[in-house]
Amino acid sequence: MDTKRLMVKLNQISSQNLGKIMYALLFMSILDTLVSFVILSPVMRMVQNGASDLALKTGTFLLAFLAICVWLTFQFGFAIMLLQMTRRQNTSLGFIFIGFKRFNPAGKVTISFGILLALLAVLARFIAKFIFLRIYPDFSFSTPSIEDLQAASENTDLLAQSASQTLLFIGLFLLLLFIIALFVLIRFVFVFQLHFDNPNMSVISLFRKSSDLMHKNILRLIFFALRAGGKQLIIAIVLAAIVNFIPGEKFSGLSVISFLLNIAYFVNLYTAMVRIYLTVPVLYEEILSLTERTEEIQI
Repeated sequence: MDTKRLMVKLNQISSQNLGKIMYALLFMSILDTLVSFVILSPVMRMVQNGASDLALKTGTFLLAFLAICVWLTFQFGFAIMLLQMTRRQNTSLGFIFIGFKRFNPAGKVTISFGILLALLAVLARFIAKFIFLRIYPDFSFSTPSIEDLQAASENTDLLAQSASQTLLFIGLFLLLLFIIALFVLIRFVFVFQLHFDNPNMSVISLFRKSSDLMHKNILRLIFFALRAGGKQLIIAIVLAAIVNFIPGEKFSGLSVISFLLNIAYFVNLYTAMVRIYLTVPVLYEEILSLTERTEEIQI
């Protein structure tokens, strides 16, 4: 499989549809953020009402699971839109909502992915908690009561230390979740595309078929994605680092420069994300084409 030829195809699709894809990605991100905020807002009310630790954790887990399923449903529609673009088919912004039209075609795969992500999150939290307690053995993972928060607010040093440790734990948890999810889920990266092409295929068969297609192609997809993101991804990372070192003074020349750099960062980041997203349908189509040719030769 020639990566150079894949890049040529990706560049053609990207140049023809970059504006439409960026608009769809931005619109989907904003919409998903708003929906997730609405779904998760009851958690804050539970905290304010002094809900028990068990009720708070259970409610947070269930609402987070629902938010993840909604995010996956958006991802399903976006993935199918990119697949249709790769096949030179007409597309519209409405593809983003294709998974919400009825429980199928997206329902069974998004729920399956949601359950898998929930299990990976539990595993990542267990590992993160095990590591963190070796570093900070006195750290408490229970939800603080109103009285504890009032007591901590009177001791600014204790409050700052607790906040810092909490942020460190969240960072460690997210890092572990990203690594574990990347290692596990990359084998199932074609499930959405396969389900769109084979709507009657069972969930287990979809995951198995995706794993079979990704056999010996995991590193190829990773290197293809990095190469596709390429210059735009590097520029975005550099700009993000520069912006973080610029003082945040208002009404100064530096604030104007920071604003312009943020725009450049945003454009390059979203361009890189679009190109990385496109690697999945491009590689999927190439693998299917190779599989079909192999089957014809065998026949």
